[in-house]
Amino acid sequence: MDKETKKQHYVFQGYLKPWAEDDLIYCLREGKIFQTNLNGVACERFFYEIQTLTPHETEVVINLFSDHPSQSLKQAQKDFLSMYSQPLILRSELDANAPQRIREALDRIIREGEESLHQKIEDELLVFIRRMLAGDTGFYSDNEQAAKFLHAICVQYTRTKQIREATTKLTGTTFRGCDVRRMMSVLAPLMAMAVAQSLYVDKEQFVLVLLENETDTPFITADQPIINLHHLLNGKPPLKFELYYPLSPTKAMLLVERESPYDRLPSSVSINNYNVMMLKNSCEQVFSNSGEYLNSLRSVIGLG
Repeated sequence: MDKETKKQHYVFQGYLKPWAEDDLIYCLREGKIFQTNLNGVACERFFYEIQTLTPHETEVVINLFSDHPSQSLKQAQKDFLSMYSQPLILRSELDANAPQRIREALDRIIREGEESLHQKIEDELLVFIRRMLAGDTGFYSDNEQAAKFLHAICVQYTRTKQIREATTKLTGTTFRGCDVRRMMSVLAPLMAMAVAQSLYVDKEQFVLVLLENETDTPFITADQPIINLHHLLNGKPPLKFELYYPLSPTKAMLLVERESPYDRLPSSVSINNYNVMMLKNSCEQVFSNSGEYLNSLRSVIGLG
């Protein structure tokens, strides 16, 4: 049997590689800057372990999306919820004489099943990231590829610890008698489906833009690598949804409405602004290929 995947990453290592040298990346955490291995960042032990929801919690999850006009989306979400809960149902139905290997196999699916799903989505996203790094955004004009791309980036947007913490902060640890932290394991992929579907429906109203960094100031990234440019830090819902996603120290992606202003060749000032935004939207960790730049950024925002 393969080695158990205990460290489960909510920002995948393939994405972070452009900021690393020999798999070592500079990290700002708790005010300290250090160099560390990619395997040890943006991860937690069994972060994606399937959670046992109460019948009431399952009902609340379904009802959260019940008013959505897309029947296909609601069916896909119900199918996902059924797949998500199936290992737990099977384990609960095992009798006392069930073989130990069956119990162990189900336990492993419960701990690692969603992690395996994320790895498949990461592989899809990495293809699009590599194309964007090469300057290619043509896939956005192809409906099938655009659908896969939008789903993949929305999964990366919702799957992080920061989104879990922000949701809990917004709703409290309990919501309609439910444990929000327990529900987030299944809510995050369901939210990704809904947001991706909305972006796909409005696809022609958005443009996919690559920002080319020709300055000495690198783009940084963080443990919340995709951010809404209109996200407010006061707890209020944003009025618009436009995405910023750094791809390397020298390239970043915007998914913005057609009339939105943007500069394909940003200045050091605007890159710093993006970087401060990335830092402020992070949960615990900020990453760069330059410890020196992280130190200067830390000083600017008063951590130094």
